[in-house]
Amino acid sequence: MLVSPANVPGLSDSPSSGGSGLSPWAPPTARVVAKGFTQVWGQDYTETFSPVARFESVRYLLAHAALEDWEIESMDVKTAFLNGDLDEEIYMEQPEGWAVPGKENWVCLLKKAIYGLKQASRQWNAKIHKSLLDLGFIRTYSDAGIYVFSRESEGHTCLIILYVDDLLLMGDSKLFIDNIKQRLSLEYQMTDLGAVQRFLGLHIRRERLARRIFVDQEDYIQSVLERFQMSNCKSARTPLPAGAVLEKNTDIASEIFRTRYQSIIGSIMYAMLGTRPDISFAVTRLAKFSSNPSKEHMKFAYYVLRYLQGTKELALCYDGGSNSGLIAYSDSDWAEDRDDRHSTSGFVFLMANCVVSWVSRRQPTVSLSSTEAEYKASSDCCRQMAWLRHFGEELGDNMSHPTPLCLDNQGNIFLAVNPAVDCRTKHIEIRYHYIREFYERGEMDIYFVASEDQLADALTKNVPFSGIEKFRSSVGMMRYSTS
Repeated sequence: MLVSPANVPGLSDSPSSGGSGLSPWAPPTARVVAKGFTQVWGQDYTETFSPVARFESVRYLLAHAALEDWEIESMDVKTAFLNGDLDEEIYMEQPEGWAVPGKENWVCLLKKAIYGLKQASRQWNAKIHKSLLDLGFIRTYSDAGIYVFSRESEGHTCLIILYVDDLLLMGDSKLFIDNIKQRLSLEYQMTDLGAVQRFLGLHIRRERLARRIFVDQEDYIQSVLERFQMSNCKSARTPLPAGAVLEKNTDIASEIFRTRYQSIIGSIMYAMLGTRPDISFAVTRLAKFSSNPSKEHMKFAYYVLRYLQGTKELALCYDGGSNSGLIAYSDSDWAEDRDDRHSTSGFVFLMANCVVSWVSRRQPTVSLSSTEAEYKASSDCCRQMAWLRHFGEELGDNMSHPTPLCLDNQGNIFLAVNPAVDCRTKHIEIRYHYIREFYERGEMDIYFVASEDQLADALTKNVPFSGIEKFRSSVGMMRYSTS
């Protein structure tokens, strides 16, 4: 297959730019990339998928690092995609202005992957995967972006989080981690970033003596506020105003209006996925209207930005001194959606006294009662719990004890622990009965909590300031203080 090159100018990274590529003094550079859009599937590439670590895996491991007082180091691979080995025979035209005199009609045979090829990311991942296996790591089944050191004879714990060309190394021995970094540096051009400060847009700070790790996205949120001209706006105390009614638009939104709305929702959604569970309900509900937003929806989207303006300093605080293990809360709001009366599910998982996983999600089918809605939500929570327990087992954690699940609906608890079938519940889909099998296997214990103590409540509805404030403090969100 013959592909064409493209000269793509850009700004080079420098030590002062923090890897942002926006250094004011760095000289401009250019990179030759392939025009991958000319490639044909089945001829010069087949698969393009490349796994990356999940956000919830990163948070789970940060909580683990706080509890175990692990070392956390970061590295970056320079021009990572150029290391990939190609399985196909691909030719590229000589770059414009760089053709060899007298051989202008000759083409280049690519010996390695090059930026722009559709399979470049996949081939790089295959290369680094083999390197990590050779070093004694194994890839976890729960998350293909997480590698665990498997040689027990070494007597050390070490894990690697891989996200494209960014690596986070965790373990109980600084010397062992340094050894791994040196061996990787022999094979690839790498930048040793030392003790972790930033990863995937997350700002990570440690209070080592107190065994606390703080994670925030203040810089990212500030950039979003500046992008939408909201950096000097008046802040709001809640993600949505009291009494906000979210219903579908009966008119047709213009292309420009729709694009701007989608840009706002997409930008704040990254904050929600990273460190801001407090805006989960607002963002997921507003995202439902992305295909045809109204002026009211846009007003609420800007209201979320106002809320972020006043709370951008909030960070997740993983408290290693708490010795707190995994615990889950699940809740739902019956018939919350005014358009189709579907209910909203919400669940949250805490570890080291801080949230590691959360979901606010519209249920796919109508529930005929609040008990049914709660039952569906808790069943979905159990599926996430199963994944977290499998992940913990692969990391070497002791998962022999059941994980606590806190519910605030007695009817839901009765259905979960008893194989009851009556006229009010016989229609529930089989998939939701997974919670019964999970409970019977002894992997979960169910506890009743009062509604005012149900942490997942703020993920299912628009709660007042007192509710959102209580939610933030209960899930470990606080402002980082240097004093």
